[in-house]
Amino acid sequence: MDGPMSQITGRVERLCALLDEDDLWDYAEQAGAGQVLRQIVDIVDAGGRDDVLQGHLDTLDEAMAAFGLGAITQPERIYQPLPGTGAGHPVVQAWACPAHRPCSRVESTAAYPQPPVCATTGKTLTLVRVPT
Repeated sequence: MDGPMSQITGRVERLCALLDEDDLWDYAEQAGAGQVLRQIVDIVDAGGRDDVLQGHLDTLDEAMAAFGLGAITQPERIYQPLPGTGAGHPVVQAWACPAHRPCSRVESTAAYPQPPVCATTGKTLTLVRVPT
């Protein structure tokens, strides 16, 4: 079931990955959406209302689409199993988003022996146990 909460979480996850890999800040500034991107990062880091976050994500998507990059926060709809969750592992340890308003980012400890850093908050991901 794709409820509003899971949709927002997926959008934040996609944004977090882009912040980690691309020149998104520069593109957002060029698209006139630098301020809204800063507001999104603040809400993700410190917490805030879901409706406000969703509105900011929509505004960012509209600006980036008009700039020619498309709706950047829309999550990809493909299944990818978590690395290191092969047979014989009923529970795995993984790194999860540390934000007050977390995205759905989860990285396996097999792929990342040391905690990765969240590009949105600058904090290291939190160690969690994930049943498989």
